Amino acid sequence: MTVADGWVTRASAAHESNAILQRDEAVRSASLAAMALMLAAEAMGLGSCPMSGFDATLVAREFDLSATQLPVMIVAVGYPEADNWPQKPRKPLPDVLAIA
Repeated sequence: MTVADGWVTRASAAHESNAILQRDEAVRSASLAAMALMLAAEAMGLGSCPMSGFDATLVAREFDLSATQLPVMIVAVGYPEADNWPQKPRKPLPDVLAIA
């Protein structure tokens, strides 16, 4: 049994009678996996960017996914350009956040 099979088995058993909770758990797990991938990429000197808003049906077809597999996000990973700066300009925190 692969690690992925183990996760699927546990997630399915945890919400055996609720397909919505199964899907929610799958999306949450995939999102956390993408975060781990991005952190690992950064540790290796790579840049990454999560993407959503793609055509999930087209992605599923191109990657030959089954009807039970859901594309959650795409993560682009690669080496940053030499002239790319590590932190883009940001507004000062008080301009965008107020704690009452």
